Amino acid sequence: MKARMAALVVSLFGLWVTCARYACPAQPPQGGDHGDYRAESEYLLRFADFTEWSASENSKQPTINFCVLGRDPYGELLDKALLTHPVGERRTVIVRGQRLQDLGRCDVLFISSSQSKNESEIFNQVRNSGVLTIGDSPDFAARGGIIQFVREEGRIRFLINVDAAKRAGLKINASLLALAKIVHDAPAKGGG
Repeated sequence: MKARMAALVVSLFGLWVTCARYACPAQPPQGGDHGDYRAESEYLLRFADFTEWSASENSKQPTINFCVLGRDPYGELLDKALLTHPVGERRTVIVRGQRLQDLGRCDVLFISSSQSKNESEIFNQVRNSGVLTIGDSPDFAARGGIIQFVREEGRIRFLINVDAAKRAGLKINASLLALAKIVHDAPAKGGG
């Protein structure tokens, strides 16, 4: 228990350093500066560090699969951030693809904004499967994604939909929740 707590403190410190270090421009990187994508890549690892998967079959696997669905904005930055860093005792693997069915088992699923028109269908397919969904399209979290990247005041911030996390059977650590803006599912339209 002490070792897990120490690892959690180290990981929290790493998340804090990442938050403080990357006051990234709100505009996409130019001239070879990939600061915002580098920061987001590191966030993906930290999000997994601060998520507890239920005792599902996926949580017993020796690897944790980070999947990128659609256009990959990260490329080798994600490889550098993830591939040499385990999550707990689990080795990290990155899977990329254009269709959900091509990805296989995902523990963390980054849904590119190139897939925004398909998000509702994707959310329905992974709804109760213990997958941590992350994206950056507008209203991603309000529509049912778990974590959404946003750019505010020149920094990368994130929203966490606690309803979606609960539905997925995931427990987000309180330390991570304290750094996020908490949101809930958007109310259904046309309800009476």
